[in-house]
Amino acid sequence: MERKVKIVADSTCDLSAELLERYRIDVIPLNVNLGDVSYLDGVDIHTPDLFEYYKKTGKLPTTSAPTPAYYEDFYQKWTNEGWEVVHFSISAELTVTPNIAKMAAEKFDNIYPVDSRNVSNGMGILAIKAAELRDEGLSAKEIEERVLGMTGKVRTTCVISTLLFMYKGGRCTGVQALGANLLNLKPCIDVTNGKMGVARKYRGSLKSAVCKLVEDRLKGVENVDLDRLLIANYDVDSKTIEAVKAKIREYQDFKDIFVDDCGCSVSVHCGPGTLALIYMTK
Repeated sequence: MERKVKIVADSTCDLSAELLERYRIDVIPLNVNLGDVSYLDGVDIHTPDLFEYYKKTGKLPTTSAPTPAYYEDFYQKWTNEGWEVVHFSISAELTVTPNIAKMAAEKFDNIYPVDSRNVSNGMGILAIKAAELRDEGLSAKEIEERVLGMTGKVRTTCVISTLLFMYKGGRCTGVQALGANLLNLKPCIDVTNGKMGVARKYRGSLKSAVCKLVEDRLKGVENVDLDRLLIANYDVDSKTIEAVKAKIREYQDFKDIFVDDCGCSVSVHCGPGTLALIYMTK
């Protein structure tokens, strides 16, 4: 049987339905928990549901890693249909998920799990690259080898409006969260070597902070891959997004700029008013 290649990403890739369809990328939904009840991200729970739950209960929703058996069920179905699979997960520095994917893949000959070393659209932009390589006729193994060499070229940087949810999730102290709020600071978080860390802090509105971020990251930079830039956000107003897009075009001539909504896994940690820029270097 002729082998076919399927590109797959966990739901934490945050790619829009339009991009998933355009590039023929499949999604594996991961678990989001409201108390003791578990839901599937993007299937029977969506980002606004998280914050409605928080408003009602004062409790933060949680995420949990899948079991190997959960991945095995997907892998078995696809291999039975004659597919080779390249599967992207969030960075192993942030979750055990890619290690679980590797455990599940050991039972199959044609499953290639990839630790994206990234989050959100940082995973998604690699999945898109993989889809383009598939369309060029590369095998799943060849695609895996190529995209593993690209993980260090992904640039993911975001500005968040509040540290409340990072504090609630144990990712910063109450003093840090309170100080940022009192000083009207908007932390800028970068993903570097698979880890998330505060790169700098901007003062003022989200719009001014993100426009300054665009200038800091893109002005005069010569090694940018201009194929595409992705904007991942949750609960950011359209005027801010349009201002950011205009500022991006002021400094770099990307062929495509896509706007995606952050799904449950990212939003539960970063909260409303989060905007991220994702692009690649050459």
